[in-house]
Amino acid sequence: MVLCELLSMLRAEGLTNATAHRLHHAITAGHIPRPKRDGAGRFQFSRTDAAAARKYLAAPPRPGRRKQAATSTDGATHGTSRSR
Repeated sequence: MVLCELLSMLRAEGLTNATAHRLHHAITAGHIPRPKRDGAGRFQFSRTDAAAARKYLAAPPRPGRRKQAATSTDGATHGTSRSR
């Protein structure tokens, strides 16, 4: 199936955030695997590609940097206090 068919299927399933821009971003950012292209250069989505897109759109990553833990495994904090 091509992109417009995938988008209509996902929207029919209730994923209102299914847009072409979101799927293209997810493909280029590596959040979902790159589908094969046909002779015209359009993406041809398989069932596994559709499942990956469904999973991504159900819980997209939040923008911004991920929070890093301030403690190590032994409980000591690193980089939280400055001493001069």
